[in-house]
Amino acid sequence: MTALDPDSDPVFLARKGYYRKPAVAALATPPKQPMALIAAEHTAQLNAPQNEDTFSKAEENELLFQDVELVWEPRGRRATAIDVLSSTTTMEVGIDLGALSGVALRNMPPARANYQQRAGRRGNAIATVVAFGSADSHDEHYFSEPDGMIRGAVVDPKLTLDNKDIVRRHILAFLLQNYHQARLPNIEETKRHDLFSVLGTVSEFCSGAGILNRDNFAAWLTENEEVLRDRVDSWIPNELSPEDRDDLLINMREDCLGAIDNAIGFVPKGEQGSNGENESIKDESEGIPEIGDERQKLNISTLLDRLLYCGKLPRYAFPTDVAAFHIFDRDRSTPFRPIMRFAPQQGLPIALSQYAPGKQVWIAGKRYTSGAIYSVMKDERFNAWEARRRYLECEKCGFARTEDIEKIAQGDIQNCPACLSQGTFGPARNWMRPPGFAHPEDLDELTSPDEIPETSYATRAKLTMESPLENQGWLPVNDRIRVFSVRQHLLVSNTGPRNEGYSYCTKCGRIEAATAPKSTLSGSHRKPFPARDTEKNCEGGGLTRHLVLGTDFITDIALFSMRVESPIRLTPGDYRTDVALRTLSEALAKAACKLLEIEPGELMAEYRPALTQPGAEGLEAEIFLYDTLPGGAGFASQLPERGAELFQLALALMKTCPEDCDTSCYRCLRSFKNKFEHALLDRHVGAELLEYLVTGDLLPFDDRRLRNAIKLLHDDIERNGDNLVVEDNVSMDVPGAGKFTDPIYISRADGAKFAVIVSGPLEIDYPVDPIVDVAQGNPDILKIIHINELAIRGNLADATNDVLTKVRGPNFSHSLRSGT
Repeated sequence: MTALDPDSDPVFLARKGYYRKPAVAALATPPKQPMALIAAEHTAQLNAPQNEDTFSKAEENELLFQDVELVWEPRGRRATAIDVLSSTTTMEVGIDLGALSGVALRNMPPARANYQQRAGRRGNAIATVVAFGSADSHDEHYFSEPDGMIRGAVVDPKLTLDNKDIVRRHILAFLLQNYHQARLPNIEETKRHDLFSVLGTVSEFCSGAGILNRDNFAAWLTENEEVLRDRVDSWIPNELSPEDRDDLLINMREDCLGAIDNAIGFVPKGEQGSNGENESIKDESEGIPEIGDERQKLNISTLLDRLLYCGKLPRYAFPTDVAAFHIFDRDRSTPFRPIMRFAPQQGLPIALSQYAPGKQVWIAGKRYTSGAIYSVMKDERFNAWEARRRYLECEKCGFARTEDIEKIAQGDIQNCPACLSQGTFGPARNWMRPPGFAHPEDLDELTSPDEIPETSYATRAKLTMESPLENQGWLPVNDRIRVFSVRQHLLVSNTGPRNEGYSYCTKCGRIEAATAPKSTLSGSHRKPFPARDTEKNCEGGGLTRHLVLGTDFITDIALFSMRVESPIRLTPGDYRTDVALRTLSEALAKAACKLLEIEPGELMAEYRPALTQPGAEGLEAEIFLYDTLPGGAGFASQLPERGAELFQLALALMKTCPEDCDTSCYRCLRSFKNKFEHALLDRHVGAELLEYLVTGDLLPFDDRRLRNAIKLLHDDIERNGDNLVVEDNVSMDVPGAGKFTDPIYISRADGAKFAVIVSGPLEIDYPVDPIVDVAQGNPDILKIIHINELAIRGNLADATNDVLTKVRGPNFSHSLRSGT
């Protein structure tokens, strides 16, 4: 132990000197006045949760930052101005601050336009701009080459105006809007007038009980068809092809009624069952069709909600699938009217990760913990539980889907419909769409980090539809690749820490991880929301375990099917398959964004086995690219016609890394968004597979990688191979075939000889030399042991054990020496 001099120790000065210096100066003679900087937050999390709040906390901070005193606002008692505003992209949307002296960017903006927006917060005046680069390929690129970010013309936004499907959705919205306006004077005052009830319920629309109903709508369309057609013709984009334009206008009435009937399950008169009733009238939650004969059974009773869920209406600026994180204001709340201090919102697919039970959320310098499922509308949480489904996921290949609770019991295990593995699909668990989340009212907020609890993240989007049949509209890209364009629902779920789900009280909404060491929900426990003093405790008795939280959303999808032949195998659930397909998915998503000139993240990709017999055998796999915007933005639907160009661009991205990296790096495939899959990204493996898919040729794997793997395995076998002779690069003479060089040659004391052949990642028992194939047929002369390059890189100890077991026999058991 040595004494530390805080005035001279270089390490202490580097780490603590900056913070210590003002205190030392204030205590000096003469004392120096410390300079105080008041910092505050400006984010969408500081929203206005109550209607009577004139300003949100973020707006208050923005005004104080501009030295505006809030004397008229009850909450505006703060006299001290704010010097530093820590902001998210909320400050990017056109807020000019004339007195701004500097802008510091925590990371590189997505594009030049974003940089100019953020750097230009002072309006036309000049301010100092400092930008930091984080550890991802995007930031690294612009940090090294800043010219592309700070100067030059801004790329104009691109709107997809020639997409027939998008125009069809807008036509339906236009017709429903005009129908609603035509009947508006006759709407009864006693009806609900909230936004999502303006079109009434599905039952009223089908049965004719409502003023707005299906038969009346059809008659109104017929009566006004010519006028409506002329009005639609006046505003639909000129970019549409003449054929698409004529088709939309001529079939406008039939398209409109067909879209609605498809969403609500309406059967026209004459086509109904023997009892003459419409199925959608009997059950509000039925009639939501899914390709592949699936039907989602959800509590969607209003017509507008149903049409939005089924993707019949545009929803780009209409976020309907959002979840709030509620933080109760204890001082202002009453048992009859909970008042929120903060209520930030996210789209549900994002909220499933950011607000997941147990997740810590920092707002205004304080830490809150998600611990309840909650909604200000009391019946929403009850309805969400009533509409629950069963969730099944294959433990081998990861394929997942939800089923009606009447079809499968909780805990049931089935055979996987994707990889056809026996008893791997399940166990079935309850799956629920959460209406919102909350920090329990009885928990205090904290100001310092505590022990971080075990949290979980939502799965990647999963495609649950069956693989389309051969005659259902596949478009060939080449002999091995084909593509299918579809609009379909994707499933996103949070299965909890360690995939064990959550323990959930269905009575009060309190929730915790099923892996929590001490569960408090089985007995009496505190309710998570404000209640009377005599009713603060929930008596329990409503506990469900292993609950999965999730949602689904409809979007545009380009489904690519890829077929391979021996010796390549894409075996579902195999590590080599996961590496190859994850890498290819990331490369295709990056290439698609570049090809369509859109921002990274507008398109994403995921893979699965083809739901066919060849798929289960590893001879067919599928990758689907999808629009991340719920409802679809028309990007993925542009890819089928450019499939060959897309795959060529993805191949070029993997083969031309600027760093010439060994597997992947931030300059080729890695990014912040795929950080959980970095270990699976290997551009050499992806390029080998894609080269085969594009050209049909199985080229030799990267020679440098093979040599490195051979050296690693040789040294490890030699270190652990007692009583074995291990040599490298031995020239072998195979009778009737010729000579080949054995990279790892092993001989036993009894004279048995073994050749260890390291193959490329995608080949199974595939000889790298034709002579090896001959030797493989003569085991009495030389026994061939195949080992995969990825197996060596992924787990050298297992690879060595595998070789030694085959050399010494099945009864061999040995612990590898240290150094392996």
